[in-house]
Formats: sequence, C-alpha cells, structure tokens
Amino acid sequence: MPKLPKLKLILLGTLAAALPLLTPSSAHAQIAATDPTYVPTLTFDIASIRETAGVTDHGLKVSVKNPPHASTIDITNFSIKSLIQLAYGFGTPISGGPDWLTDRYFNIQAKSDPATDEKLARLTDDQAKLEKQHMLQALLADRLGLKYHMETRESSVYALVIAKNGSKLQEIKTDSDQPKTTPGADVKAQGGAQGLEFIVQNATARSIAAILVSQLEMPVIDRTGLTGTYKFTLQIGRDWSTGSPDAWPSIFTAVQEQLGLKLDATKASIPVLVIDHIDLPSAN
Repeated sequence: MPKLPKLKLILLGTLAAALPLLTPSSAHAQIAATDPTYVPTLTFDIASIRETAGVTDHGLKVSVKNPPHASTIDITNFSIKSLIQLAYGFGTPISGGPDWLTDRYFNIQAKSDPATDEKLARLTDDQAKLEKQHMLQALLADRLGLKYHMETRESSVYALVIAKNGSKLQEIKTDSDQPKTTPGADVKAQGGAQGLEFIVQNATARSIAAILVSQLEMPVIDRTGLTGTYKFTLQIGRDWSTGSPDAWPSIFTAVQEQLGLKLDATKASIPVLVIDHIDLPSAN
C-alpha cells in the first residue's frame, strides 16, 4: 500500500455530532453556540498531552473518544490545530500560529472527577457539548497558553445543498413514542489504495457537514434543510489514490453521486480564529 501523505482528520466514534457547524444564521464574529442561554463552567482535573511519532508508512490513524455526557477524552495522533478545531468548531477557520500546529501529532487524555460526570449526565445534549468544548478550551489556555482573537472575514465556503435528483441518504426511523435524543454520529473511516471510505450511522446534516469540513479544510454551510438522522457510506478519492485505476471519485463527485447532495462554492462572512500566542506542549 502506498504511503498516505498527511491524511486529513479521520473522525471516529461520536466526534462528528459534537461539532458546531456554520449555518446561515451562525456566520458571525462570535463562535456559534448550540444553546446560547447556557454558560459552561466545567474543566478537566487531570490531563496528559504527549507527542507521537506522526505519520507512518500506513498513514496516520486518528482516534477520538469524546463522549458528551462523560468527563473523559481520549485522542490519538491529533495535531494541535485539530484540537483547537475540536474545541472551537471545525466550521471555524484558524489563522496564524507556528508550523508545528499541523505537522506534529499528539496523544491527549483528560478526565475529571465523578461529580463532573454526574453533572454532565444530567445536562441536555447541547449543554453537555458546550461543557466539553469549554473543558477543551480551558485545557488549551492552561497547558498551551493559547491566546487568540476573533475576526469576521469574507471567505470562500461551501454550501451543502440537496442535489438536482434529490437526497440518497437513508433515514433512520425511530419510534415516535420514544423521546427524541441525539446519541451522536457513529463514524468509521478507513484509507486504502482506492481512497478513503466513511461508514456512518446516526448522522444529522450537521454531522455530514462536519465530515466534509474535515476533508476539505474549508467551512461548510448546511443548507440542505434535512432534519432527520441518516446512515450512509461515502467513498472518496484522495491524493494517494490518483494513480489507481480503481480510485474512487473526488469528494465533490462522490457527495453528489453517493449521497444525493452537492457542494456549491460561495462566499460568506464567517468568524475566523486568529492565534496570537501558543506554546508547544511540554513532555508530561
């Protein structure tokens, strides 16, 4: 198998559902919150950030375990830029900072006490997600000395819309008598000679946009109008698969042919996180 150069973020577990994405109403200078009336306060009690060896001949395998209703987080082979994006939203572009933000990789483990777990368990899904974001933001400020400011910039973005022939997503039906919950998208990904395959369950439109952001590294505005929960497989070609006769199509073609959605290039005023200062994590 060929070396996989700089494999962009692979989302595993329940990461995608926790990511705030840009919507037409959230493209402003303040990072959008899923529950603007709730003020998060929780922090991690113990945290470890250790540098890893980086990309191997088999590509960079990334694992993210970040359950919204538990105080633990366990991340393998993450760049610090990806950690910032997890804390502030993959739909928020990042400007500035040193090269090591993207070309050095780290394992991050953190947790809090049982009382914090009990509080998270009592919160709504949106409130718990805000708390976990706040915990990561506090970790970045405390351990890496992150300082930043927000700017609103006119930027190139993609709008995710329904394709001409309609959505091909398979909706997951739930019992109408059961209370509606957001268990989080189950996203598995694997790279091979043909490209990158995502096998996804329990995905909202926001989750789908999050997966696409992770590959495009550009903001994606959800304009599908989809309100359900879906399952699908997405197979996309990558840089390393271009020479293969069996390579999967580009992400733009794959999204349209396999999901019945479309990525339209457009412009929007969006919040940009500008890094003023950050320290390389020290060994601990």
